[in-house]
Amino acid sequence: MIKINLAPITKKGRAPKARAPRAPRPGIKIPPIQTAIVYIAGIVIVALIVIVLLVTQNIQMRNYNANITQLNAKLDELKIYKAAVDSLETRERELAALISPIKQLNKNRFFIAHILDEVSARVPDFTWLTMLNADSTNLDIKGIAASNLLVADFMNRLEESPYIYNVDLSVLEKKVIEKQEMMEFTLTANVGLDPVIRR
Repeated sequence: MIKINLAPITKKGRAPKARAPRAPRPGIKIPPIQTAIVYIAGIVIVALIVIVLLVTQNIQMRNYNANITQLNAKLDELKIYKAAVDSLETRERELAALISPIKQLNKNRFFIAHILDEVSARVPDFTWLTMLNADSTNLDIKGIAASNLLVADFMNRLEESPYIYNVDLSVLEKKVIEKQEMMEFTLTANVGLDPVIRR
């Protein structure tokens, strides 16, 4: 005989797993209205300060740029004057270079004339000069004298001049001129502009 059990059969098996409790979701807390107003006011103030600073810097930058432009324009204008001044200075140096030798010649001309006068005033009797060369520092004299003593006397007289010093006898030799024995001499000396006796 066949028995059919129509009652639900309970299955023996594993117990259902217990679910882990879920962590609560972080909620967004809405601050109270006063705090929100303070935050917003603070943000607005900071934004206004930043805007004011940016505007101020912008204005300063425009002013600086305008000043730079003006200064560059003035600099360009001054460059023209500087070029003119440089040109004049160059011309002045060129003229000074041309005038300097003329001034030196004029100064030496009177000085050399004075030295020649000093030498001619000190030539003893029976002494003749055959060559005289003078510049602003040196003096060369060649001549003929009747004796050695006259040459020595001439040297001493030259040393007495405040403009002539370091008189030195470089050549002294006997020469027969028109059947007469004469002494041919060469003297060298230094000359100076300052009328000071140099010993």
